[in-house]
Amino acid sequence: MIDRRFPASQSLLLRYHKVLAVPGLAVDLALADLEPCSHGEGATTFALGGSDAREVIVCDESSRMCTGTYKALDACVTVALLRRAGVRRVVASSGGNLSAALGTYAARAGLEAFLFQPRRTLYKQRGDHFGPGVRLIAVDLPEPEVKQIARAFAERFGLAHVPDVRWRLAASAVRAMFVLESAAELGRVDCLAQTVCAGFGPAGIYQCFAALRRAGLLRRSEVPRFLGFQQEANAPIVRAWQAGEPALTREHVRPEPDRYLEPGLYNTDPAREYARLAALLREVGGEMLALSDDDLARHQEPLLSRMRAAGFEFSRLPGTDEVVEKTGLLTGVGVLKAIDEGRLTAGERALLMLTGGVRELAGAAPPSPALTIDASRSEAAWLDELGRTFGLVTCARARA
Repeated sequence: MIDRRFPASQSLLLRYHKVLAVPGLAVDLALADLEPCSHGEGATTFALGGSDAREVIVCDESSRMCTGTYKALDACVTVALLRRAGVRRVVASSGGNLSAALGTYAARAGLEAFLFQPRRTLYKQRGDHFGPGVRLIAVDLPEPEVKQIARAFAERFGLAHVPDVRWRLAASAVRAMFVLESAAELGRVDCLAQTVCAGFGPAGIYQCFAALRRAGLLRRSEVPRFLGFQQEANAPIVRAWQAGEPALTREHVRPEPDRYLEPGLYNTDPAREYARLAALLREVGGEMLALSDDDLARHQEPLLSRMRAAGFEFSRLPGTDEVVEKTGLLTGVGVLKAIDEGRLTAGERALLMLTGGVRELAGAAPPSPALTIDASRSEAAWLDELGRTFGLVTCARARA
Protein backbone atom coordinates (compact mmCIF):
# COMPACT_ATOMS: atom_id res chain seq x y z
CA MET A 1 0.00 0.00 0.00
CA ILE A 2 3.07 2.29 0.12
CA ASP A 3 4.97 3.52 -2.95
CA ARG A 4 8.37 4.08 -1.37
CA ARG A 5 9.70 5.97 -4.38
CA PHE A 6 7.94 9.00 -2.95
CA PRO A 7 8.64 10.31 0.58
CA ALA A 8 5.68 11.38 2.68
CA SER A 9 7.30 14.80 3.03
CA GLN A 10 6.92 15.25 -0.74
CA SER A 11 3.35 14.04 -1.29
CA LEU A 12 0.97 11.83 0.65
CA LEU A 13 -0.99 11.31 -2.56
CA LEU A 14 1.97 9.93 -4.45
CA ARG A 15 3.23 7.78 -1.58
CA TYR A 16 -0.17 6.24 -0.78
CA HIS A 17 -1.91 6.37 -4.16
CA LYS A 18 -2.55 2.61 -4.01
CA VAL A 19 -5.07 3.06 -1.20
CA LEU A 20 -7.41 4.81 -3.64
CA ALA A 21 -7.99 1.43 -5.29
CA VAL A 22 -9.41 -0.09 -2.07
CA PRO A 23 -13.13 -0.84 -2.54
CA GLY A 24 -15.37 1.66 -0.80
CA LEU A 25 -13.32 4.81 -1.35
CA ALA A 26 -15.42 5.82 -4.38
CA VAL A 27 -12.72 7.39 -6.52
CA ASP A 28 -10.67 5.94 -9.36
CA LEU A 29 -7.29 7.66 -9.58
CA ALA A 30 -3.95 6.21 -10.60
CA LEU A 31 -0.43 7.51 -10.14
CA ALA A 32 -0.42 8.56 -13.79
CA ASP A 33 -3.34 10.90 -13.04
CA LEU A 34 -1.89 12.35 -9.84
CA GLU A 35 1.78 12.82 -10.62
CA PRO A 36 1.38 15.58 -13.26
CA CYS A 37 -0.85 17.54 -10.86
CA SER A 38 1.25 17.16 -7.71
CA HIS A 39 2.98 20.30 -6.43
CA GLY A 40 3.66 19.38 -2.79
CA GLU A 41 1.16 17.59 -0.56
CA GLY A 42 3.56 16.36 2.09
CA ALA A 43 3.42 15.81 5.84
CA THR A 44 5.92 15.19 8.62
CA THR A 45 5.74 14.41 12.34
CA PHE A 46 7.53 15.71 15.40
CA ALA A 47 7.11 15.37 19.15
CA LEU A 48 5.52 18.15 21.19
CA GLY A 49 7.42 18.38 24.44
CA GLY A 50 6.19 19.30 27.89
CA SER A 51 3.01 17.22 27.94
CA ASP A 52 3.67 15.46 31.25
CA ALA A 53 2.97 11.74 31.12
CA ARG A 54 1.04 12.00 27.86
CA GLU A 55 2.89 11.94 24.58
CA VAL A 56 1.70 14.32 21.87
CA ILE A 57 2.96 13.86 18.31
CA VAL A 58 2.30 16.67 15.84
CA CYS A 59 1.30 15.58 12.35
CA ASP A 60 2.39 18.67 10.41
CA GLU A 61 0.07 18.94 7.39
CA SER A 62 1.02 22.55 6.77
CA SER A 63 4.75 23.14 6.23
CA ARG A 64 5.04 20.76 3.24
CA MET A 65 1.64 21.49 1.72
CA CYS A 66 1.68 23.66 -1.39
CA THR A 67 -0.53 26.42 0.02
CA GLY A 68 -0.01 25.84 3.74
CA THR A 69 -3.04 23.67 4.56
CA TYR A 70 -4.09 20.08 3.92
CA LYS A 71 -6.59 21.39 1.36
CA ALA A 72 -3.75 20.92 -1.13
CA LEU A 73 -4.80 17.24 -1.11
CA ASP A 74 -8.39 18.12 -2.08
CA ALA A 75 -7.14 20.44 -4.81
CA CYS A 76 -4.74 17.92 -6.29
CA VAL A 77 -7.37 15.15 -6.40
CA THR A 78 -9.95 17.54 -7.87
CA VAL A 79 -7.67 18.85 -10.62
CA ALA A 80 -6.45 15.34 -11.50
CA LEU A 81 -10.03 14.14 -11.97
CA LEU A 82 -11.01 17.25 -13.95
CA ARG A 83 -8.03 16.93 -16.30
CA ARG A 84 -8.79 13.30 -16.97
CA ALA A 85 -12.44 14.11 -17.69
CA GLY A 86 -11.50 17.00 -19.98
CA VAL A 87 -13.32 19.59 -17.86
CA ARG A 88 -11.71 23.02 -18.28
CA ARG A 89 -13.94 25.45 -16.32
CA VAL A 90 -15.06 25.02 -12.71
CA VAL A 91 -16.77 26.78 -9.81
CA ALA A 92 -16.11 26.35 -6.10
CA SER A 93 -16.82 28.07 -2.79
CA SER A 94 -14.92 27.89 0.48
CA GLY A 95 -13.98 29.74 3.63
CA GLY A 96 -10.63 30.52 2.01
CA ASN A 97 -8.20 27.62 2.31
CA LEU A 98 -9.78 25.45 -0.36
CA SER A 99 -10.07 28.38 -2.76
CA ALA A 100 -6.37 29.17 -2.29
CA ALA A 101 -5.43 25.55 -2.99
CA LEU A 102 -7.80 25.16 -5.94
CA GLY A 103 -6.63 28.49 -7.35
CA THR A 104 -3.00 27.37 -7.28
CA TYR A 105 -3.56 23.87 -8.67
CA ALA A 106 -6.07 24.97 -11.32
CA ALA A 107 -3.80 27.73 -12.60
CA ARG A 108 -0.86 25.33 -12.91
CA ALA A 109 -3.04 22.87 -14.82
CA GLY A 110 -4.32 25.58 -17.17
CA LEU A 111 -7.92 25.37 -15.92
CA GLU A 112 -10.29 28.30 -15.57
CA ALA A 113 -11.73 28.55 -12.06
CA PHE A 114 -14.35 30.81 -10.48
CA LEU A 115 -13.80 30.82 -6.72
CA PHE A 116 -16.29 32.32 -4.26
CA GLN A 117 -15.19 33.06 -0.71
CA PRO A 118 -16.23 35.36 2.16
CA ARG A 119 -14.80 38.85 1.95
CA ARG A 120 -13.91 38.66 5.63
CA THR A 121 -11.28 35.95 5.01
CA LEU A 122 -9.42 37.70 2.18
CA TYR A 123 -6.86 39.01 4.67
CA LYS A 124 -5.18 35.61 4.87
CA GLN A 125 -4.68 35.15 1.13
CA ARG A 126 -1.68 35.65 -1.13
CA GLY A 127 -2.25 37.05 -4.60
CA ASP A 128 0.07 34.44 -6.13
CA HIS A 129 -2.33 31.66 -5.05
CA PHE A 130 -4.69 32.92 -7.76
CA GLY A 131 -2.89 32.67 -11.08
CA PRO A 132 -3.94 33.18 -14.70
CA GLY A 133 -7.44 31.97 -15.44
CA VAL A 134 -8.51 32.04 -11.77
CA ARG A 135 -11.32 34.47 -10.90
CA LEU A 136 -11.69 35.27 -7.21
CA ILE A 137 -15.15 36.52 -6.23
CA ALA A 138 -15.52 37.97 -2.73
CA VAL A 139 -18.94 37.62 -1.08
CA ASP A 140 -20.00 39.93 1.74
CA LEU A 141 -22.96 37.78 2.80
CA PRO A 142 -23.67 35.04 5.39
CA GLU A 143 -22.07 31.62 4.81
CA PRO A 144 -25.14 29.84 3.33
CA GLU A 145 -25.47 32.58 0.71
CA VAL A 146 -21.80 32.26 -0.31
CA LYS A 147 -22.46 28.62 -1.18
CA GLN A 148 -25.85 29.31 -2.74
CA ILE A 149 -24.65 31.95 -5.19
CA ALA A 150 -21.70 29.76 -6.24
CA ARG A 151 -24.07 26.86 -7.02
CA ALA A 152 -26.54 29.15 -8.80
CA PHE A 153 -23.68 30.62 -10.87
CA ALA A 154 -22.54 27.13 -11.90
CA GLU A 155 -26.08 26.13 -12.88
CA ARG A 156 -26.82 29.35 -14.79
CA PHE A 157 -23.72 29.10 -16.96
CA GLY A 158 -23.38 25.31 -17.22
CA LEU A 159 -20.12 25.03 -15.25
CA ALA A 160 -18.92 22.15 -13.08
CA HIS A 161 -19.36 22.77 -9.35
CA VAL A 162 -16.47 21.16 -7.44
CA PRO A 163 -15.23 19.33 -5.48
CA ASP A 164 -17.55 16.36 -5.25
CA VAL A 165 -17.92 15.16 -1.63
CA ARG A 166 -16.52 11.76 -2.62
CA TRP A 167 -13.35 13.38 -3.91
CA ARG A 168 -12.81 15.19 -0.62
CA LEU A 169 -13.27 12.02 1.37
CA ALA A 170 -10.87 10.14 -0.89
CA ALA A 171 -8.26 12.89 -0.54
CA SER A 172 -8.16 12.25 3.21
CA ALA A 173 -7.71 8.50 2.72
CA VAL A 174 -4.01 9.16 2.18
CA ARG A 175 -3.95 11.02 5.49
CA ALA A 176 -5.26 7.84 7.11
CA MET A 177 -2.38 5.93 5.56
CA PHE A 178 0.13 8.43 6.95
CA VAL A 179 -1.44 8.03 10.40
CA LEU A 180 -1.04 4.25 10.16
CA GLU A 181 2.54 4.42 8.89
CA SER A 182 3.42 6.90 11.65
CA ALA A 183 1.85 4.59 14.24
CA ALA A 184 3.90 1.68 12.89
CA GLU A 185 7.05 3.71 13.50
CA LEU A 186 6.07 5.33 16.80
CA GLY A 187 4.11 2.53 18.38
CA ARG A 188 0.46 2.78 19.36
CA VAL A 189 -1.54 5.96 18.60
CA ASP A 190 -4.53 6.15 20.95
CA CYS A 191 -6.17 9.34 19.79
CA LEU A 192 -6.33 11.43 16.61
CA ALA A 193 -7.10 15.11 17.28
CA GLN A 194 -8.34 17.67 14.74
CA THR A 195 -10.38 20.86 14.57
CA VAL A 196 -13.28 20.44 12.17
CA CYS A 197 -15.50 22.67 10.08
CA ALA A 198 -17.77 20.43 7.98
CA GLY A 199 -15.96 17.25 9.00
CA PHE A 200 -14.80 16.07 5.55
CA GLY A 201 -11.24 15.49 6.77
CA PRO A 202 -11.86 13.13 9.70
CA ALA A 203 -14.75 11.49 7.83
CA GLY A 204 -12.35 10.66 5.00
CA ILE A 205 -9.76 9.31 7.42
CA TYR A 206 -12.20 7.08 9.29
CA GLN A 207 -13.92 5.99 6.08
CA CYS A 208 -10.52 4.75 4.91
CA PHE A 209 -9.97 2.92 8.21
CA ALA A 210 -13.37 1.23 7.74
CA ALA A 211 -12.57 0.24 4.15
CA LEU A 212 -9.22 -1.25 5.21
CA ARG A 213 -10.94 -3.20 7.98
CA ARG A 214 -13.50 -4.62 5.53
CA ALA A 215 -10.64 -5.66 3.25
CA GLY A 216 -8.94 -7.46 6.15
CA LEU A 217 -5.98 -5.08 6.10
CA LEU A 218 -6.53 -3.40 9.48
CA ARG A 219 -7.61 -4.54 12.94
CA ARG A 220 -10.12 -2.65 15.05
CA SER A 221 -7.51 -2.30 17.81
CA GLU A 222 -5.30 -0.31 15.43
CA VAL A 223 -7.88 2.43 14.86
CA PRO A 224 -7.41 5.45 17.18
CA ARG A 225 -10.42 7.15 18.72
CA PHE A 226 -11.21 10.67 17.56
CA LEU A 227 -10.95 13.88 19.55
CA GLY A 228 -12.53 16.72 17.60
CA PHE A 229 -12.86 20.44 18.24
CA GLN A 230 -14.97 23.33 17.00
CA GLN A 231 -14.93 26.94 18.01
CA GLU A 232 -17.71 27.65 20.49
CA ALA A 233 -19.19 30.38 18.29
CA ASN A 234 -19.85 27.88 15.48
CA ALA A 235 -20.14 24.39 16.93
CA PRO A 236 -23.12 22.52 15.47
CA ILE A 237 -21.22 19.23 15.27
CA VAL A 238 -20.19 19.46 18.94
CA ARG A 239 -23.76 20.14 20.06
CA ALA A 240 -25.22 17.26 18.06
CA TRP A 241 -22.51 14.80 19.15
CA GLN A 242 -22.67 15.74 22.83
CA ALA A 243 -26.45 15.32 22.70
CA GLY A 244 -25.97 11.82 21.32
CA GLU A 245 -27.90 12.66 18.17
CA PRO A 246 -27.31 10.66 14.96
CA ALA A 247 -28.39 13.65 12.87
CA LEU A 248 -27.76 17.38 13.08
CA THR A 249 -30.85 19.60 13.22
CA ARG A 250 -31.59 23.32 13.21
CA GLU A 251 -31.48 23.45 17.02
CA HIS A 252 -27.75 22.69 16.87
CA VAL A 253 -27.06 25.58 14.47
CA ARG A 254 -26.39 28.81 16.36
CA PRO A 255 -23.50 30.63 14.63
CA GLU A 256 -22.11 33.90 16.01
CA PRO A 257 -19.78 35.16 13.25
CA ASP A 258 -18.63 38.20 15.22
CA ARG A 259 -17.15 35.84 17.86
CA TYR A 260 -15.32 33.48 15.50
CA LEU A 261 -11.79 32.61 16.61
CA GLU A 262 -11.06 31.46 13.04
CA PRO A 263 -13.39 32.93 10.38
CA GLY A 264 -12.34 30.29 7.84
CA LEU A 265 -14.19 27.66 9.92
CA TYR A 266 -17.42 29.02 8.53
CA ASN A 267 -19.70 26.05 7.74
CA THR A 268 -22.80 26.65 9.84
CA ASP A 269 -24.96 23.62 8.98
CA PRO A 270 -22.96 20.53 7.95
CA ALA A 271 -25.91 18.17 8.44
CA ARG A 272 -25.01 15.63 5.75
CA GLU A 273 -21.35 15.55 6.72
CA TYR A 274 -22.18 15.18 10.43
CA ALA A 275 -24.37 12.15 9.82
CA ARG A 276 -21.53 10.43 7.98
CA LEU A 277 -18.91 11.33 10.59
CA ALA A 278 -21.13 10.35 13.53
CA ALA A 279 -21.84 6.94 11.99
CA LEU A 280 -18.14 6.29 11.43
CA LEU A 281 -17.15 7.35 14.95
CA ARG A 282 -19.93 5.54 16.78
CA GLU A 283 -18.02 2.26 16.59
CA VAL A 284 -14.46 3.47 17.26
CA GLY A 285 -15.33 6.08 19.89
CA GLY A 286 -14.66 9.77 20.12
CA GLU A 287 -15.40 13.09 21.72
CA MET A 288 -16.22 16.52 20.34
CA LEU A 289 -15.36 19.62 22.38
CA ALA A 290 -16.09 23.32 21.92
CA LEU A 291 -13.24 25.81 22.32
CA SER A 292 -13.93 29.21 23.86
CA ASP A 293 -12.06 32.50 24.03
CA ASP A 294 -11.01 31.51 27.56
CA ASP A 295 -9.54 28.22 26.27
CA LEU A 296 -7.52 30.14 23.69
CA ALA A 297 -6.34 32.68 26.27
CA ARG A 298 -5.28 29.93 28.67
CA HIS A 299 -3.51 27.54 26.33
CA GLN A 300 -2.29 29.55 23.33
CA GLU A 301 1.00 30.81 24.76
CA PRO A 302 2.00 27.47 26.34
CA LEU A 303 1.24 25.78 23.02
CA LEU A 304 3.20 28.33 20.98
CA SER A 305 6.13 27.94 23.36
CA ARG A 306 6.13 24.14 23.01
CA MET A 307 5.78 24.34 19.24
CA ARG A 308 8.65 26.82 19.06
CA ALA A 309 10.83 24.55 21.18
CA ALA A 310 10.08 21.74 18.71
CA GLY A 311 11.20 23.98 15.82
CA PHE A 312 7.79 25.01 14.46
CA GLU A 313 6.65 28.61 14.07
CA PHE A 314 3.14 29.63 13.08
CA SER A 315 2.96 32.27 10.35
CA ARG A 316 1.79 35.68 11.54
CA LEU A 317 -0.04 38.53 9.89
CA PRO A 318 2.60 41.04 8.74
CA GLY A 319 3.52 43.49 11.48
CA THR A 320 1.53 41.71 14.18
CA ASP A 321 1.64 38.69 16.50
CA GLU A 322 -1.66 37.40 15.11
CA VAL A 323 -1.52 33.84 13.76
CA VAL A 324 -2.73 33.83 10.13
CA GLU A 325 -4.34 30.39 10.02
CA LYS A 326 -5.70 29.37 13.42
CA THR A 327 -7.21 25.96 12.64
CA GLY A 328 -4.06 24.05 13.61
CA LEU A 329 -3.54 26.37 16.56
CA LEU A 330 -7.03 25.55 17.84
CA THR A 331 -6.29 21.83 17.62
CA GLY A 332 -3.23 22.30 19.81
CA VAL A 333 -5.25 24.38 22.28
CA GLY A 334 -7.87 21.63 22.31
CA VAL A 335 -5.31 18.93 23.02
CA LEU A 336 -3.92 20.89 25.98
CA LYS A 337 -7.47 21.42 27.24
CA ALA A 338 -8.16 17.68 26.90
CA ILE A 339 -5.02 16.89 28.92
CA ASP A 340 -6.09 19.33 31.65
CA GLU A 341 -9.54 17.73 31.80
CA GLY A 342 -8.20 14.17 31.90
CA ARG A 343 -9.61 13.23 28.49
CA LEU A 344 -6.09 12.14 27.52
CA THR A 345 -4.83 9.91 30.28
CA ALA A 346 -1.29 9.20 31.42
CA GLY A 347 0.54 6.89 29.04
CA GLU A 348 -1.64 7.67 26.04
CA ARG A 349 -0.28 8.99 22.75
CA ALA A 350 -2.20 11.59 20.75
CA LEU A 351 -1.62 12.59 17.14
CA LEU A 352 -2.28 16.32 16.76
CA MET A 353 -3.37 16.99 13.17
CA LEU A 354 -1.88 20.40 12.34
CA THR A 355 -3.97 21.06 9.23
CA GLY A 356 -2.83 24.66 8.79
CA GLY A 357 -0.33 27.08 10.23
CA VAL A 358 2.28 28.04 7.64
CA ARG A 359 1.40 30.74 5.11
CA GLU A 360 3.86 33.57 4.74
CA LEU A 361 2.15 36.82 3.76
CA ALA A 362 5.04 39.25 4.28
CA GLY A 363 6.16 40.62 0.93
CA ALA A 364 3.30 38.94 -0.94
CA ALA A 365 0.72 41.03 -2.78
CA PRO A 366 -2.86 40.51 -1.59
CA PRO A 367 -5.41 39.13 -4.05
CA SER A 368 -7.68 41.46 -6.01
CA PRO A 369 -11.21 40.06 -6.33
CA ALA A 370 -12.73 40.36 -9.77
CA LEU A 371 -16.02 41.28 -8.09
CA THR A 372 -17.41 41.76 -4.59
CA ILE A 373 -20.98 40.58 -4.07
CA ASP A 374 -23.07 42.08 -1.27
CA ALA A 375 -26.70 42.57 -0.21
CA SER A 376 -27.24 45.59 -2.46
CA ARG A 377 -28.71 43.46 -5.29
CA SER A 378 -30.74 40.29 -5.67
CA GLU A 379 -29.13 36.96 -6.51
CA ALA A 380 -30.53 37.15 -10.04
CA ALA A 381 -29.05 40.61 -10.56
CA TRP A 382 -25.65 39.46 -9.32
CA LEU A 383 -25.77 36.46 -11.64
CA ASP A 384 -26.44 38.82 -14.54
CA GLU A 385 -23.48 40.96 -13.44
CA LEU A 386 -21.21 37.91 -13.15
CA GLY A 387 -22.20 36.84 -16.67
CA ARG A 388 -21.39 40.29 -18.06
CA THR A 389 -18.11 40.53 -16.14
CA PHE A 390 -16.79 37.18 -17.38
CA GLY A 391 -18.45 37.11 -20.81
CA LEU A 392 -20.56 34.04 -20.03
CA VAL A 393 -23.75 32.91 -21.75
CA THR A 394 -26.66 31.30 -19.90
CA CYS A 395 -26.73 27.58 -20.70
CA ALA A 396 -29.70 26.00 -22.47
CA ARG A 397 -30.70 23.99 -19.40
CA ALA A 398 -30.90 27.15 -17.26
CA ARG A 399 -32.94 28.96 -19.94
CA ALA A 400 -35.40 26.07 -20.04
